[in-house]
Formats: sequence, C-alpha cells, structure tokens
Amino acid sequence: MLVLTGEKSFEEMKELAWNKKTAAFGGIKNLLSRPKPDDINIIHAEKQYKPFWHAVCSSNFEYKRNTEFSVKISDLAVQKVIICNEERDIDKERNVKLHGSEHCLESSTKEIFVDAYTENEEDLSRYLSMETREISQTEELNAGDNIVVPVKIKASYLVRKLLSDMMKPIDADEVLDETVRIETLDLYFRPIYAFEFSWLPKNKQNVLEFDGITGEFYSGKVLREKMAEIFTEETLFEIGGEVAGAVIPGANIPVKILQESRRRKGNSNS
Repeated sequence: MLVLTGEKSFEEMKELAWNKKTAAFGGIKNLLSRPKPDDINIIHAEKQYKPFWHAVCSSNFEYKRNTEFSVKISDLAVQKVIICNEERDIDKERNVKLHGSEHCLESSTKEIFVDAYTENEEDLSRYLSMETREISQTEELNAGDNIVVPVKIKASYLVRKLLSDMMKPIDADEVLDETVRIETLDLYFRPIYAFEFSWLPKNKQNVLEFDGITGEFYSGKVLREKMAEIFTEETLFEIGGEVAGAVIPGANIPVKILQESRRRKGNSNS
C-alpha cells in the first residue's frame, strides 16, 4: 500500500478553491446567469484519501504444433520434387504438401488502473512517477479530520480479472511454457481536497474536488464523516484461496499461487 506524498497544504488548496469558486456553478448553460464571486462562500472543506489499484500482468506461452505447409511449384516442367531424399507429388493446383512443426512464442503485458471504491477503470498513470511512501495500515492516514475512502475492491478481484483476460486456450501439440505472472499489485491512496460552495442568492450548493498534488479540479462530493473500513489489510491482499478456486473460461490451466507472506505492523516483533 502506497500513499502519494508532496501534496499542497490546506491553505494553498483553499486559496486555489477560492479563486475557482465560480467554476462550481459555471458552464456553458449558465453563461447568462453566472454568479458573482462575492455571492459565493465556502461552507465546508475536507481532505480525503481516495484509493486506486495499479496492476500489471504479463503472459508467456511457448508451444509446438504440427502443421502442413504448401509450396507452390510454378514451373510446369517440374513433375516431381525430392525433399530430404523423399519424393513428393505435385497436386492439381501445382502445390507440394510438406509436414512440419511450428515453434511458437506469444508474450504480452496488460496494465490496469481501477478505482478501488467505484470499480471504474481510468487512466491514472500520471501518478506512477510521483513520490510515495509505504504504509502498512490505512489508519495511518486517518489522523485529525482526514477521511479515508474505504476499499471495496479486493486484490483477488483484480487478479481474477487479469487471469481471465490473459489466459487463453492454445492450439498446440506440445506446450513448453505457459506462465501468467502478476508483476505489480499496488494499492495507492491519493490526497483530495473537497470544497462545498454556496451560491447565496440562489440558495444552491455544489462541490469541487481538487487533486492535492496536481491541482486539477472537477465536480465531486463531500463525505463529512469518517468512513468505516470494509476489509482488513490481510483480507485486501489475500488472493490464494479465491483465485485458485476460480474458473478460467476456455483454459484448462492449473493456477499456482505464489504469494509473499504479509504481516501487519503490530505483529512485526512477534
């Protein structure tokens, strides 16, 4: 589990939100009725930590299969051919049939980013180059008024999804290697500042969320209260039993789970 660091301070984000407050009620449809800056106040602010998964999966399939090759003989004068001391007939289409073996290698990689609360996939690759620190429990982010959005999507869900996408039936007479590897399985938490604005004359409220690192903003919502954890850290990353028992459609491939042992922070000295 990783938390993105280097976010702007609350005061910096509040100043940014104040400068963007008309955007909370703006838009093309409101060109004729945009609010005046003096008519808008910030009535609530909070810092959230939103989780997302980053996973990378690679596959390697090496196999052999018997096949028949066809060689075109264009010279009409040729009536027979000898290949490897064996005489071959030419058929009516002027082809010579050869039996052989194909040595095949298929390799691919898939990378996904999944919102760990909503299950939506989105491109969050911009965060991979940013500074992070490792955490052992989400409680480390819950200090003060911070709100940690709980993780609804477990690691086993991502692993099953990736295995289903990457594993496939192979047209082979001999399989030499058949490996699907989870290269990366990281749970990130990114800092978000949510500001609720009130347009006083219209008695309207809207919320803008500001990325604490990039400063990007978009429509969002405030949570107001701390949210209960849904899964323990061990449960979040437990993939063995659930994935080993999963059925991979179209592929009769045994699933081996090689999972690093994890211990919670409190058991590090046991």
